[in-house]
Amino acid sequence: MPRRVVFLALALLVVLAGAVGVARVSRRNDDEPQLRLQRLADSVVDAGVPGTIALLRDDSHTWSAAAGVADRESGERVQPSERFRIGSITKTMVAVVVLQLADEGKLHLDDPVGTWLGGLVPAEGITIRDLLAHTSGLADYTDDDFIRLAPRWRPRRLAKYAVRRPRLCSRQCGFAYASTNYVLLGLIVEAAGGATLAVQLRRRIFEPLRLRSTSFSLSPPTGRYVHGYRVAAHQGVVTHSLTDVSGKSAAGAWAAGAVVSSAHDVASFFAALLQGRLLPRRLLAAMRTPTRESHHYGLGLAIFETPCGDAWGHTGNINGHVTAAWNTRDGSRQLVIFANAYPLAAEADDAFRRALVDAFCSED
Repeated sequence: MPRRVVFLALALLVVLAGAVGVARVSRRNDDEPQLRLQRLADSVVDAGVPGTIALLRDDSHTWSAAAGVADRESGERVQPSERFRIGSITKTMVAVVVLQLADEGKLHLDDPVGTWLGGLVPAEGITIRDLLAHTSGLADYTDDDFIRLAPRWRPRRLAKYAVRRPRLCSRQCGFAYASTNYVLLGLIVEAAGGATLAVQLRRRIFEPLRLRSTSFSLSPPTGRYVHGYRVAAHQGVVTHSLTDVSGKSAAGAWAAGAVVSSAHDVASFFAALLQGRLLPRRLLAAMRTPTRESHHYGLGLAIFETPCGDAWGHTGNINGHVTAAWNTRDGSRQLVIFANAYPLAAEADDAFRRALVDAFCSED
């Protein structure tokens, strides 16, 4: 599949300065950022996506916009407050729980994975830190259709099948993004924390931050939510045929991508994280510092090159949803953009990327 189709599936979404035009609009009034954000949301829908949501925060100001439909069958318009699956942004939340457990002395980042998971991971030399940073050398199980498409997985069984895939390297591994790492981290969180992953995410993140639209859910969302649409592709060429895949289980993602949230809650989570309300300073610094093996990934946080400087956050896609969250280092400026179709055809892909850069880098 062409790189332009799959780039949003990766944690490392890098936008080079010359790739797209960047809006530079001087401050006029509080309506200008809102109008611009709405135009960008409209542009993504005009490019072929059923619906999109965008939220921009700059210090004490918040603007949000939505365009298109949340459900193609009913024709319901998408609202800025809608809930949707955030995919691999879940990884950043799981990483926070791991680091909190480390701060409490319940685990150590340099613990061998085998210390916690027995014979599940036969290879020696893999540490918890390696899992967080994607430097374990474990293959990404999402490349395996048998694992990825199975309707239901128990977490340990999912991990068992995932680690059976041939390792990418045996020692001194470089960066290789793999959801397998975070499935294993989810099991370690349960072993070290003494409660299920869902319970610990709720107690440690969702409830303290009052993320009322956020939950860890393997089953399809209940109530009102944005439907996700799988875009058909044939021999690497994306078509415009859309299939509603909202009813699919997220059990095959589990700790790597099963959180349901909203743009508001995603921004609130990253603000709390980057402003030091979830982790002590030393662990936050480790989380957002790129590893030696990768210039674009720390411990559960991706670093994005933009025309206006680096941004910290993550991207995610699952079951026809794709989301990108970009933040300045201190969380004073934030952008969350969501679309309810995946993979994106070339025109929609370009529109999504342009909306990201233009919104994040515009001067309000």
